[in-house]
Amino acid sequence: MGRYWWLSGGVTDLARMWRDTAVRAALGRAPGENVQMLNPRPLVRVRAGYGRAIATTSTHVLHEWVKAGTYFVRWDEKWQVHRVTPEEWQGEALEGS
Repeated sequence: MGRYWWLSGGVTDLARMWRDTAVRAALGRAPGENVQMLNPRPLVRVRAGYGRAIATTSTHVLHEWVKAGTYFVRWDEKWQVHRVTPEEWQGEALEGS
């Protein structure tokens, strides 16, 4: 095993680890109780942005999206989150989802 064994998977593994950490942190800040993970993750539109829903509570939805190559994850109120079809979806690719 080399000196930088943790980099052996390349940037995509590091990005995946960072995303997983961001999702876990957001889940820890869930507004409300009874968080339900969504599988599969549906495509959604929140305001003018497109992404995927990750989890839901009775009042909020946790969603992820990529804008200009940067990954974001955030809770928004359910009324702001709308499911879209693959044909309607206009977001950037969410690698690995």
